[in-house]
Amino acid sequence: MYLLQMKILLFLILPFLCLGQLTVGTIYHTEEALDGYTFFSPFSGTKAYLVDNCGRKINVWDRGTRPGLSAYFLDNGLMLRTYKTNPNGPFTSASNAGGLELVDWDNNTVWSYEFNTETFLSHHDAVYMPNGNILLLTWELIYFDELVELGRDPNEIAPEGFAWNEKIIEIETIGNDSINIVWEWKIKDHYIQDLDSTKSNFGVISEHPELFDINLAQLDSPNSHSDLDYNHFNAIDYNEELDQILISVRNSDEIWIIDHSTTIEEAATHTGGRYGKGGDILYRWGNASAYQRADISEEVLYGQHGSHWIKSGPDKGKILIYNNGNGRPGTDYSIIELLVPEQNIDGSYPVPESEPFGPLSAEWRYGDEQEDRFFSPYLSNAQRLPNGNTLVNAGSPGYVFEINDNKEIVWEYIIPLFGDTPANQGGFVNNNSTFRAYKFAKNFSGFDGIEISVGAPIENNPQLLESCLTSSTISNNLENHWDIIVNQSPNTIDIINNGNLDLTINLISISGHILFRGNITSNDLTQIDKPHMNGLYFLQFFDEAGKVFCKKIIIH
Repeated sequence: MYLLQMKILLFLILPFLCLGQLTVGTIYHTEEALDGYTFFSPFSGTKAYLVDNCGRKINVWDRGTRPGLSAYFLDNGLMLRTYKTNPNGPFTSASNAGGLELVDWDNNTVWSYEFNTETFLSHHDAVYMPNGNILLLTWELIYFDELVELGRDPNEIAPEGFAWNEKIIEIETIGNDSINIVWEWKIKDHYIQDLDSTKSNFGVISEHPELFDINLAQLDSPNSHSDLDYNHFNAIDYNEELDQILISVRNSDEIWIIDHSTTIEEAATHTGGRYGKGGDILYRWGNASAYQRADISEEVLYGQHGSHWIKSGPDKGKILIYNNGNGRPGTDYSIIELLVPEQNIDGSYPVPESEPFGPLSAEWRYGDEQEDRFFSPYLSNAQRLPNGNTLVNAGSPGYVFEINDNKEIVWEYIIPLFGDTPANQGGFVNNNSTFRAYKFAKNFSGFDGIEISVGAPIENNPQLLESCLTSSTISNNLENHWDIIVNQSPNTIDIINNGNLDLTINLISISGHILFRGNITSNDLTQIDKPHMNGLYFLQFFDEAGKVFCKKIIIH
């Protein structure tokens, strides 16, 4: 009876251990997916990763700090990464950063600087400019008396007596640890209010869509500190051809475009610059109720992230937005929106006399059909790929996937990490959120001069899809590469690798617990202490390509 039970248990467990359903890492892969590498930096971890379509490690940057929040692999081969510091001031957001760094392929710090004082902190995002400078999102404190003078309702000022005012700075990196601020822009120079005619910025809000209503009612954007952080910028991008800056403004559910061509002095005014508007808002879209030109029911964006201009290809110059759907009436779901702003020939934007900025809707959308539904309340981005496909990063659940131009999924990846700890294949995973994910073709210039080597998948007990088992790095007769000797004295299991491949070994109990995990190099011997309990166990072997073979052993 016992033997029969063991055979049944073996029948149930062995497929899970050796052939199990994929639950993390690459779970779906077709030939239509862009042949390239995907980059991400998990929100709760301290590392950034680059993996291939099979989920195998291409590179890992171990930074020792959590991202704060964005990280980018650049076309010059460096990684631009924000990172979290301990705030010196009263900034209590999960979106805090404080640090910014440039890191090479081998994880060496090329340059770093901390933007963290008692009244000033960087947050969320940064963008590397073609001239080598960096645009950075920051907060600076603005206090009660100034807020009142600017027109904020005194009854709506937080009990702390200050707010986190948005400020964008452009920095020139100097040496490996210094900066020079060459340009800046502040939202406080572009407020309007219709509350108190004795204070600054008084006017009719609907007549000034180029300004932000300092008393805009709090929208349904939970966990964004809207009592302190009136705007909550969560993305920034730069268009060199137009010399414009794109901002995602979460707390009013909008995107804005402002002029970068101004001087610092002009950026604080309503005139000057290439477009003659100073630092005022040139264009905004997503929620015209924010400037009183539509009802809130006509809102389009809900807690959006990752807004950026597409830099190349047929859709160059269009704006891609991950519309999270956070606060959307009814069912929760996210949408990818491809926006084509109405634009004049000189790159400026027509401002309607009384209507919202156009267009009424996006040119292309994904996710609004029931069969395409996905959802991430926070984080997230999308990317138009060189082959015309679209990468979607549903950041909160750590789910990254690629769709073709027919909106069919051609690649899926679930980030297999609990923070920095690898998840087990076949199990569930959480705490694997990522702010952004990006995919690069293998001929991307950032890889020039870098010798690419393919490692094992980053999850525990990796198993490759059949479509990935064609690599020349996979052994032909994996099961014949070793001898296994269970010794009585000493109480060890000897594993002799007779092949020329380095292998990873797991010793797994019948309940699925990993009792030992280690590596064995080619033509080498590894000794494992025998488990204390007699019974059935499994040895799981896999090579660097992820090919798996299991062998049962009996301990007695």
